[in-house]
Amino acid sequence: MNTIPTSELQIGMYVSELDRPWLGTPFLLQGFLIETQEQLDQLAALCETVQVDPAHSVGDFFAARRHEVHPHLRRAEPPLDFVEVVRRIRQVQGKRPARPPRVHPEQKRSQLEEELLYSAPIIEDIQASLAALSECIRSERPLDLAHLGEQVRQVAEGVARNPEAILWLTRLKGTDNYSYDHALDVSVHLMVFARFLSLPNQQVECLGMAGLMQDVGKTHLPPELLRKPDPLTPEEYHLVQSHVASSLEIMFSQPGLDPEFLEIIARHHERIDGSGYPRQLAGETIGLAAEMAGLMDTYCAMIRDRPYLPPVSNQRAMAELVTLRGRKFRAAIVDQFIQCLGLYPIGTLVELNSGEVAVVIQQNQVRRLQPRVLILLGADKSVERYPRTIDLLMEPLTPTGDNYRIQQALPENAYGINPRDFYLA
Repeated sequence: MNTIPTSELQIGMYVSELDRPWLGTPFLLQGFLIETQEQLDQLAALCETVQVDPAHSVGDFFAARRHEVHPHLRRAEPPLDFVEVVRRIRQVQGKRPARPPRVHPEQKRSQLEEELLYSAPIIEDIQASLAALSECIRSERPLDLAHLGEQVRQVAEGVARNPEAILWLTRLKGTDNYSYDHALDVSVHLMVFARFLSLPNQQVECLGMAGLMQDVGKTHLPPELLRKPDPLTPEEYHLVQSHVASSLEIMFSQPGLDPEFLEIIARHHERIDGSGYPRQLAGETIGLAAEMAGLMDTYCAMIRDRPYLPPVSNQRAMAELVTLRGRKFRAAIVDQFIQCLGLYPIGTLVELNSGEVAVVIQQNQVRRLQPRVLILLGADKSVERYPRTIDLLMEPLTPTGDNYRIQQALPENAYGINPRDFYLA
């Protein structure tokens, strides 16, 4: 990374860090490519210096310097195959490599496939811990939150290395137990969002732990109520709301917990218009962390199969969040989260201009409209026996000589695609 005065910035430079927090600036993306004079003027007005990443910058000068700054990017060994890695994770209980993926200090990101292999056992450990924790609560035995906290710390480290890999693992390691899957979804999405907002490591881990524990009080509810496929009666809904108090009661029995952690659990069902529960708090009195937790709880509930509603696609869930923008959640927080996930979130099915159908497997931080994708169906919509990945940022060519680009996003069941057939869910 190079520290550059804003007076020396040029179009084509990739800004990776500001000398001030990203929140409160007009830049919705944490890390972006300077493409207009207006962006140069805004940076000059807000900052004295910024961090520029030559490896993500464009133009002749920066292209020439990429291998000087990042010689490690020239890999001597053949790259891991995404499909083979996913198949291995789905079929075999993972054994964690002795070391985490290698990350050059200036690269700050691990390879997607390496991170998948390394972090899969960590996700399995957390799922086992959640099951054990629920059993301890039911039998009124002591809880081991310290062990779970260490596991959350390891996931937070994985999020720092490669957030897309950790998001993939929440899909690949589903348990068919909504409570555990939802808790892990919320925890991981909270940590990914917190990292995107450049929150301190301690707060990232606090949010991750709160995401796992914020609904733990539901273990006190009748199982048939949680599995009810029909709308709840007013009395049943009131009983479900009591899980917040139950969660706090369980957590208060643990010594030395962070007050912010307890506040997140207490307020994650509050909404800015005062319509939430249990205290009908409104506006900024809810607090940023608790509002983030409520937003993730809402989003993650929509993308999982619930007893009373089928799951929706990532894009449909984001569209639903937009309808809540400024009503249930502050507009700035919704906007930042949508920027965090990108226009095509991980796992989104897309149709390319070649007619081929692909799934988004990794975001490109430089240009969000050009992610890395895995081709699932050919131009004639036949299944690709040997799926291949292409990085749209590298501007690969279609068989007709055009640059590949995304034509449209597709619903999850488009063309009869079953994600499990491709080891993607």
